[in-house]
Amino acid sequence: MRLRHCLTAALGLIVATTAFAEELQVSGTGQGMSENTVHMVSEGHMLVDMNTKYSGFELDDPDNPMNGMSGPCFGAMEVKEGTVSGGGRCLYTDADGDMVTMQYVTERIGEDGAVIGVWSMSGGTGKWNEAVGGGSFSSLTDSETGENANIVTGSAMLP
Repeated sequence: MRLRHCLTAALGLIVATTAFAEELQVSGTGQGMSENTVHMVSEGHMLVDMNTKYSGFELDDPDNPMNGMSGPCFGAMEVKEGTVSGGGRCLYTDADGDMVTMQYVTERIGEDGAVIGVWSMSGGTGKWNEAVGGGSFSSLTDSETGENANIVTGSAMLP
């Protein structure tokens, strides 16, 4: 009888915790400046040192707490005979000063030269402490000016 009460209480806690979780839809564009360095290894083979400082993300939902986030992303990508691999990390700060860590994996280069891949979040501080989520991105840098536009979609779950 006692075990049944404990299990019932635990199930109630799980259901209550899930009920308070908030799912955020992520759809918008980040603006930033990139300083990417291409290292040619051989014909058809290069490594790219990627560094972008995002000044802010403008999301379709202005009330989304990710709207306006800013911060650095850094990583590396290898392009060898048309195959793309690599990725990196980002550390964004929101309007409240809370930080969230994200990682990205590059999958391919688009026809327009954009780096295309997937992103995921792995927590942070404050409201982002136990946040999870992810989605896709398409990041295009103007090679002459360094201006970067990163179109992101996906979702995030706040506990």
